[in-house]
Order: sequence, then C-alpha cells, then structure tokens
Amino acid sequence: MHEAYKINSIIKAQFHIESIAAFNQNIIIGTKTGQLIEYFVDTDETKQPQLVKFSKTFSKKQINQLEAVADENLLFVLTDLLIVVVDNSQTIFTTIHTADKTKGASIFALDVKTSKSLTGERATFIRLCVAVKRKLQIYYWKFNKLVECDIFIDLKDVPRALSWIDDAICVGYKDEYVLYDISTKQTIKHDLVVTSSSHNMDPCISVIKKEIFGLTKDEHLISINPKDYTQKDPKDPKEYERPKPPKPIAWSNAVLGLVWDEPYIFGRTANSVEVRSLTGSSVIETIVQNIPELRTAKFLVRGANGLVFAAAIAEVWFIKAVDIPTQRESLLKQEKFQLAIELTNLSSEPDDIKNEKIRNIHTTYAKHLFKNKQFDMAMTEFSKLQTDPYAVIRLFPNLLEDSDSSENVFALALEDRDLESALLALISFLTEARQREIQKMSESKNSSKSLLLTVIDTTLLKCYLQTNDSLVAHLLKLKHCHFKESEKTLKKFDKLSELIILYEVNGEHRKALEFLQSHAEVEGSSLYGFERTVNYLQRLSKDQKHLIFEFSEWILLKNPEVGLKIFTEDLEEIENLPRAEVLDFLIRKHKNSVIPYLEHIINVWKESKPIFHNILICQYRNEIQVLMKNGENNDKLGSLKSKLLTFLTTSDKYAPDNVLQDFPTDCLLEERAIILGKLRKHEKVLVIYLQVLGDIEKAKQYCADVYHEDNDIYILLLKTILRPSKTPPYENVEIHKDFMEPNVELGVSLLEKYACSIDPVKILGFIPPELPIHRLKFYLDSVIRHQMEKKRINKISKGLLRAEVLRLQEQKMNCQKKSITINDLTICPECKKRFTNQSAFVRKPNGDVVHLLCFNKN
Repeated sequence: MHEAYKINSIIKAQFHIESIAAFNQNIIIGTKTGQLIEYFVDTDETKQPQLVKFSKTFSKKQINQLEAVADENLLFVLTDLLIVVVDNSQTIFTTIHTADKTKGASIFALDVKTSKSLTGERATFIRLCVAVKRKLQIYYWKFNKLVECDIFIDLKDVPRALSWIDDAICVGYKDEYVLYDISTKQTIKHDLVVTSSSHNMDPCISVIKKEIFGLTKDEHLISINPKDYTQKDPKDPKEYERPKPPKPIAWSNAVLGLVWDEPYIFGRTANSVEVRSLTGSSVIETIVQNIPELRTAKFLVRGANGLVFAAAIAEVWFIKAVDIPTQRESLLKQEKFQLAIELTNLSSEPDDIKNEKIRNIHTTYAKHLFKNKQFDMAMTEFSKLQTDPYAVIRLFPNLLEDSDSSENVFALALEDRDLESALLALISFLTEARQREIQKMSESKNSSKSLLLTVIDTTLLKCYLQTNDSLVAHLLKLKHCHFKESEKTLKKFDKLSELIILYEVNGEHRKALEFLQSHAEVEGSSLYGFERTVNYLQRLSKDQKHLIFEFSEWILLKNPEVGLKIFTEDLEEIENLPRAEVLDFLIRKHKNSVIPYLEHIINVWKESKPIFHNILICQYRNEIQVLMKNGENNDKLGSLKSKLLTFLTTSDKYAPDNVLQDFPTDCLLEERAIILGKLRKHEKVLVIYLQVLGDIEKAKQYCADVYHEDNDIYILLLKTILRPSKTPPYENVEIHKDFMEPNVELGVSLLEKYACSIDPVKILGFIPPELPIHRLKFYLDSVIRHQMEKKRINKISKGLLRAEVLRLQEQKMNCQKKSITINDLTICPECKKRFTNQSAFVRKPNGDVVHLLCFNKN
C-alpha cells in the first residue's frame, strides 16, 4: 500500500445531499429538497471552494441523479421522475429542454462520444438511455432537445443500475445483470451474472477504462467487455460463444459504489473507501490505499484526472492524487512495477523523460520476474522493450563464452525443471529478437554477417541442446552459429550428426570427412557405416573433387558397390562431376569399378562422347581376354561377351577404326565382324561369319541389314560361298569345314531365295560353269518374272508422265491466250500512276496490272 490520494473535507453542508456530478474542478450537488448548487474547487488545499451557481427552487422534488457533459456545457437532471436538460454555461441553472415522454423515469445513463473533423473542429454526440418503469427509452441530443429513437426495450423489472458503452447497455436488476446489444435492428439480450446473494444491496455498474463494464457482486468486481457480446447472434452457435468473464477482483467488504480514476478504481464499502488497481487478483495484491475517514460517504464521482469527489449526506470531500513521481518511487520500492508503468504513462513529464523512465521500470520489472523464476513473463517484458539480447543472455550462466555471470546480480544458478522453463522462455525471446534482426538487415540491404545474429543463433543452439535437440539441425543449416563455440558445444553433448552438419555448412569438409571416417567402424556410433560418408561426398560440388577422390578410396576398397554410388547417384552434383577425371581416378586405383561406372554414365546418363564408348569396349575386351587366358568359362564371361556384343551393335558413338586397332585376330571374331560392319567392310564381315564362324544365319541377317545401303551385298555373300578363299583371313584361325570348298547347294538355295535382290548380270560370273542349267530354272523363272513386272511398271509410269506433260502444255496454252490492254489511261491500282513505254508490269491472278516495283514492295 502507499498514499496515492490526499483527502480534504471542503464542504460542510446545511442541506441534504441527494446526488452529485462533477467535471474538471467543478462539483454540482442536487439536494433532497430540489436545490441545485455548483462549486469550483481549487487544487490548493488552503483555499475554500467557490460557489459558482445556486438554484434554491430548481425543482419541487428531490434531485435523484445528475450527469454533466463538460464539452457542451450541459447538465442532465433526473427530478420529479422526469429528465431535464440544463444549460450550464449561464450564470444560473437554465432549463433548455424537458423530456416529457420520460415521465416516470427512475434512472438514466449517457453515452458521450467526441470526434474531431479534418478541420480541427470538435463535435460531441450525446445519447441518453432512460429507464421508465419497465422500459428503456433511447434519445439523442440534437438542436437543444432530446430526439427519441425507434429503439424500445422491454424489461422484466425496474432497473436499479444502468450504464452505456457504444452499442451495449448494461442493466442491473435486483437479482442479476444483463446486457442489451442494440447494434442490430432487433435488440439482443445477454445474461451476464447474478447480483449479490449474501447482502441486501443494490447492483452497481461503473465504466472502467472507457470500454469495460465493472459490475459488483458482494465483495467482488467483475469486468465485462461489451465487445465480447455485441454483433453476435446467440442463436447461431458458429458465431456466438459465451465468453468467460475474467477472474473477479476481491475487496475487503461488499462494494456499494464504484468510480474509475485511471489507473485506480475507487470502491465504497460500509467501513471505508478503498483504492485498488486492476493488476493482481487477491485482496492484498490489488489494494493501493484504504480511506476509513470516508466511511460515511454515499457518493463518488470523478471530476478530472487525479481528482475525485466524495459526498455524504451533508459533507463533501476533495480527493486529490499524489504527484506521480512520489507515487512511482513508493511503488518501485514495493516492487509494483506494472502500476508504476501505468502511472508514468499518465504523467505530464516530457515524452523523452517519460519513455526513458518507462523503459527503466520495464527492465527492472523483467529482471524482478526473472529473479522470481517467472521466466515467461520476464521474457515477454524483455520482448516488449526489445532489450539487447546480450543483456538477456547474460542472465543465464555459461551461455555466453566471454561473460562472467558472477558480475550479474540477476544471474541465477538454475537446475532441472527451472532451467528447462527458463531456457524455453529464452528461446521464445531470442526467436523474436532474431526475426527483428533479420528484418533490420533486410531493410538496410546489408549483406555482411551480423555479429548479433551469430550470438543469438549460437545461444539458441545451446538452448535447443538442453530442451529440444530436434531443432538443432535446422538451426545449424541457417549458417549463423559461431563455428568454434558450436563445435565445442556439440562435442560436449556428443551430437555427432549435428557436428557433421556444422562442418558442412561452414565449408569444413575435410574435418567432416575425417570425422566420419574415424567413426564409420565404431559400433554403436550414430555415424557407423558407409552411408553418412557416401551421402556427404555426394553433396559436394565439383570444386571439391579432390576430397571426393581422396575420401571415396577407403569405401571403394571395403565395399566397391556402395562406393560407386558416390559417382553414380542420380543427383545434380554427381552428374556435374568431370567424368573424364572420375574415370581416370577409377582406372588408376579401382579398376573393378570402371565398367559399372561407364555403363551407368552411358546407359543412364546417356553420355555421347566417343571416348567413353571406346573405353567401355576396351574394358569389356580386356576383361574377357583375361578370363579366357585364365581358362575360365563361367557366367561372368558369358555375361561380359553378351554385353560387348550388344554394345557394339547398339552404340553408334564409338570410333570403329580406333577400337579395331587393338582387337585380337585370334578370338572375339564375331565382335570384330560387328566393328568391320560399322566400317562397311562387308566382304571381311561375310568371310568371318562364313569361313571362320560357319554361321550362315548371321551372314544372311547381316546382308538383310545392309541391303538398303549396298544392293550388291547378296552377290558378295554368294561369291564367298561359291568361290571361297583357300587361306584363313587371320593367322592362327582355321577355315570352317563347311566353307573350305565351294558350297554349290547352299549357293543355289540362296540364289533362289534372294532372286529379286540379286542382279543376274553381275552374279553370272560367279556361278560354276559345271552347274547344270536346269538347277537354275527356278532362279531364272523368278528373275524373268521380276524383270517383266519391273518393265510393265516402267511402261505404266512412262504413260502417266506423258499424260501429265500434255495436260501441263494445254494449261500453258490456255494461259497464253489471255491478253491485256495497256494504254495512256491505264492506272496502276497500287501507286495510282499511269504506265509509260518503259514500265515493267505484272498481272495479278485477279486480273489487276501493277508496276513491277509496286508488286515487289508488297
């Protein structure tokens, strides 16, 4: 508690006070006998109040309620069950309007709104809600009279309390409080809370903070925000959900009357007037000042900021706020920081001084919360202040490498649950601070690295490791953590996977790869095995190829299949590696991986450079020769030979002449035949197929494949069969027994089969003279029929061509028959000029004649 207000009795009345109103330093008193009196009260306590106006016979009845509107110099009076409006700008109380329709009124409430136009003019809009028996009538003030609105609200009983904010009217009955929403055409009623249950007392409603209804129930104050109820349909559950009122503020006794003077609320009880704040919830937390000398007061009303009037039946008190610096000093000693901040906001100090004091209080408050282990609230305060993250981090021991927590009186030695709660709160603060720093860098377009961002991220790393280590990897990838400090921290917490991420994002690839290699064979390690190293090497760019080659060796030695994935995975970084250098590396150090690598880049990546195709053929050939030399005849040899044959046949990227130079002549002759075929060495190909391999089917297939390029291929085939060479084509190669001598039967058979594909003139020279003519009957019949058919087709074609020539000649003659006449009056439709004797012209298909130049322009 502290002394927030000073009390001074200013009037000892000889009349019975029935109601009071106040504005600024003026108080207006309505008496039981109908008198109306106004005093001006000087803030100097030594001066007596000045009587401003006095009306002894304002009304014949008691004055039940008064409300003053200072901006318009109006006074609304309820007397004799009627609303009367008084012009308070005159030297006497002058009635300017009597609302006759309000006859029977028991209570009223005003809603006053002041607006400012673009020209600076102020306008006040006044609305009146008056309870007439069991109805509410709504009026607005216009042209010095109350104009009735078409809003009428039926009530269940005569209200005891009434208050109005915007479109919400709060009514207090004897047994409950209700709220009426008048924002829609049809008024909506909302039940709030029941009234006092243990005391025989009237309900009480006051407006708090200009927008909140304060309701009393026994010794509690309940706050109701009308925005939670207005413009919602209670019949539609999707749009309306009954809000829960905030926790009530407790008082020492039942509250009989309320008045708000920011940031305090006055409550009149049977024993005293209590001054409380809205911060806190218990009786002790909210109490500011107890004023027992006002125990007889029946009325409380606010005049101006820091000025409240209280009145009993025959006495009036002047309640003046103690100056804010004095209150602030007292509150800070009591560690009531929020209230000190609220008061400072209301002070008349210069803005720069006020802002500095508020910031200092917030900082002290935040540290106080932290010291009392209210970590979330503390960090919220630091965030509001946008406190330097360095200062906040220093509150935690061992988070900043270069800080000495012993120098900070607020630093706490936290353990277990307290430490976790504190770190989680710090994470929230640092995350917000991080966003501000990034926004600041973005706005300044500063590309340099932020030292503050480095400190924040490094601290977040330490916090995550102690609270939620699943966030560590993502944080490290943002590349702002301090390298050495983070490295030491990750090693301390044995976070090996995260350590690799740190190395990677900071470009410390050698460190990462050495660390991976050292843990690859440590059982139980999170880095055990080849996978992490392979994945790491796959992500490196071609600029790091020396590291890729260096650290892929141990994997290729231990597991070639897995190691090869470093160079063959379908990733952009791997596809961009220089393939010639990768191949050279494999040929020099890991020959077993050469063929799989070449097969991948050619078959999967569609590599088209001849050198790779040539080398693959060479690798196939060498591997086959080694297996054959060792006398092996297994599945591997068969698979390699099959691959070589298929590749030689399907690939069109290798250089046949280069490949052929190193090909053996005593083996792999079928493969040699395919290469010779690429070189169009047809005769040599057929000699290999027939005289070496004795495979007539392959020879026939070869002829069928190349016939479209060389129409004499079948003649070469028959020549090889009917006039075979007596010597082998290559050394150490034997001639096949079926083709050592002319094979007349086979020759005649092929001659008959391919009769239409063989020129009879060219083939006659290779037919053995001793062959009987009847053996060639079928061949000759086929040839003659083919030639006659060919001749007939040529005749038909010749006739058709002649007919086409005649048609075109006739068309030409018809075109030449057409004539045109050009004289001195003929005008070109393009340039609108005449034709001269020297003019060249063109006749268009539509008959127009134009100059040649005009025609060319278009």
